[in-house]
Amino acid sequence: MGKQITIDEDEVKRWNLKMPEEMLSAVANRFKLLSEPMRLKILRTLCESERTVQEIVNNINASQANVSKHLALMHDNGIVNRRKEGLKCYYSIADDSIIYACYLVSKSVVENLQDRLSWLQKVEN
Repeated sequence: MGKQITIDEDEVKRWNLKMPEEMLSAVANRFKLLSEPMRLKILRTLCESERTVQEIVNNINASQANVSKHLALMHDNGIVNRRKEGLKCYYSIADDSIIYACYLVSKSVVENLQDRLSWLQKVEN
């Protein structure tokens, strides 16, 4: 993930206005996949490097059955890659745009909370 991404606000607005109706459910499905905190924990772990299921389980302190269920769903939807080596399955991020989207949303959440806190502090004074 060493590439630089530039986002032009006007281009984003034009793209959103031109998005075909058929794509809306595909985009909604992608957001639905990301709406589960356990999947975000898995993705956060995979940002660092490719990992085995057991490494992910240990890293996020969850059951292997739960992690495997989420990994299978993310794999089926093209979010993570899977490669087998002997008896082990290794997972990695298949679509870097997911990480950028998570970053943008996280940054927005933090900025929103900071704005709210600043407003509350002004009200209290």
